[in-house]
Amino acid sequence: MKRVLPGLVLLALMVLASSVSAQKLQVVTTFSILQDFAEQVGGDSVEVSSLIPAGADPHTWEPTPKEARLVAKADLIIANGGGFDDWLFSLVENAARADALVITVSEGLEAIEHGHGHDHHGDAHFWLSVPHAIYYVEKISQALTALSPDNAAYFQGRAAAYRDELVELDRWMLGELSKISAENRVIVTYHNAFSYLAERYGFEVAEFLVANPDAEPTPRDLARLTDLLRRTSHRAIFTEPQIGSGTRYLQSLAKEVKGEIYVLYSDSLSPEISTYLEMMRYNTQTLVEALEQ
Repeated sequence: MKRVLPGLVLLALMVLASSVSAQKLQVVTTFSILQDFAEQVGGDSVEVSSLIPAGADPHTWEPTPKEARLVAKADLIIANGGGFDDWLFSLVENAARADALVITVSEGLEAIEHGHGHDHHGDAHFWLSVPHAIYYVEKISQALTALSPDNAAYFQGRAAAYRDELVELDRWMLGELSKISAENRVIVTYHNAFSYLAERYGFEVAEFLVANPDAEPTPRDLARLTDLLRRTSHRAIFTEPQIGSGTRYLQSLAKEVKGEIYVLYSDSLSPEISTYLEMMRYNTQTLVEALEQ
């Protein structure tokens, strides 16, 4: 019996591990920032997949049968809303289980309207204001708790701990960004994703595009931004790592005004910047470097 026991113990452990894995809630998010939020709240009790891979541009990405299979096995599906990921809903209708819970984390937040005509109702990048990220986290915590009441204390504890980190992040950002003088608090970018960051932390946003990151800026857009930059002492132009289509326009503008191009993250995490906390710290440091007197 002594020779058989270790094998039985190993088998029992394997069954237990399989059972624990099977009990994990299957969570699908539309993009990597929501994936990070869900992982921060869900911890070891969830398995989270992002439909749009980290580093990809959400504006040009399209779902494939692989993503439909992920949606089909999901217990919880998390969308941003606000026109950002509307493609998800036909995918849910065609592939999701009837008992899957679908939440839109920006629901209830007031959108900032763009200054120009756009193809959705306003800026959907709510998460670039940390208080909105806290709002998202609370919604995700509530959804996970509804799906797995036995883990309520676990989810709520993790959400509270992460919320504390986000509150501290927001405090730190307000302090760091206050170093930038009022006349330099202008974000010139190819794609206007930064309305909520600007609103929360006291910036003005000037953007190229009329419709979406695939569109080309008009000569009037280029002239307007050239004039704006020439009036500033810090001629900083901001691009996003997932958007390559506007590079030549940014380079042309930078050359025209003798400016410098900097990178801000908005829609996607990356292997180098793999969490929301890292992303927002990086963006803060970049803004201070680019615009501080």
